[in-house]
Amino acid sequence: QCQDTVARSIVPLLLKVLEEDKKVLIIASDKFQIKEIDSNLWNYGKNKFIPHITNSDKDFAKDGLKFTRQPIIISDQEENLNEADYLVIMGEVSEEFISKFSRAFYFYDILRLEEAKRLAPKYKAIAGKFDSYMKEDTKWVRNSL
Repeated sequence: QCQDTVARSIVPLLLKVLEEDKKVLIIASDKFQIKEIDSNLWNYGKNKFIPHITNSDKDFAKDGLKFTRQPIIISDQEENLNEADYLVIMGEVSEEFISKFSRAFYFYDILRLEEAKRLAPKYKAIAGKFDSYMKEDTKWVRNSL
């Protein structure tokens, strides 16, 4: 099972997205976070498979068309390789990029609170639908900045 990380908190969201037959792009803050989310999704549970790839998966990098078939991509680049409907944000993205998604989810912790106070209002104004979540103690709580 996943540890209490952002990867664990987004699993219910990802499962719901898959149920809706939608696609999601996860923008991680850096390569370390990509590896953490990737690893946690692979190790989520014995009976649950969460299909996903990273933007650096070598099997898919050769043929860009294969990215479009993927329901979940984890990346640190502003490229909507899978033509996702939803965007999960762990860091900062441009206003132009966020405007391309019908829904956005923004995750941050206390260390990024000042950044979140600056970014969340802009994201909310641009995104079709927007939700933000802050880590409080050991859980992620929906927050309205």
